[in-house]
Amino acid sequence: EGVRIVDHAEIFADPSVLPVFSSHAIATQLHRIPGLADHYLVMNDDVFFGVPSRAEKFFHPSGLAQLPFSPLQIGVGDARAEDSAPNSAGRNVRALLEADFGRQTVSKFKHIPHPQLREAAAEMAERYAAAVDATARSRFRDPADIEFVGMLHHYSMLTGRAVPGASKLHYVDIGHRDAGRLLEGLARTRDAEYFCLNDVDTPPEREEEISAMVRRFLDRYFPFPSPYERV
Repeated sequence: EGVRIVDHAEIFADPSVLPVFSSHAIATQLHRIPGLADHYLVMNDDVFFGVPSRAEKFFHPSGLAQLPFSPLQIGVGDARAEDSAPNSAGRNVRALLEADFGRQTVSKFKHIPHPQLREAAAEMAERYAAAVDATARSRFRDPADIEFVGMLHHYSMLTGRAVPGASKLHYVDIGHRDAGRLLEGLARTRDAEYFCLNDVDTPPEREEEISAMVRRFLDRYFPFPSPYERV
């Protein structure tokens, strides 16, 4: 009770493309979840709330989304063969939006919960139906994809539905040599509004060690199960 698991088959406009294993594909369909609120949050499975939060952190009282811009940027120019899938998707988004709005998008966004407006998402999906449909059909990430979440942020800004927001994020690459120290500091200070435990490139021989480290940290940070957990 209180949590509903939604199957991909419930939301994909064309269920024949399933199964897909790409976050790019899945993101194009999230606004189609039955009963979804007009204002909602999207977050990856490696993102956590560090402290209690309120809707005002994500949406202005007027209803505008407050966007988590990152200081990191996507390089200028078209998508290139050597780009990572997220970067090529960002460049593809820029080309589409520049053609319509005459503005170049370069900003990335922080790894925190992302506010979205269902009306804007549905409108953008219809306006860029060919790109959305092609990405939805990508079983795995593809250089031709668009990144729907980031595109929706830029589209919302360009259509007057969003403003820049402010947020405090702690980002930890769990495979990095400093990860243990960073997790210890995070557990001690508990001052992050949100934190992301990202598995960028963990060596196979360290997987068991790193999994144990992350489990110890999470047990310390969240010592009590939520009412929605099965324990």
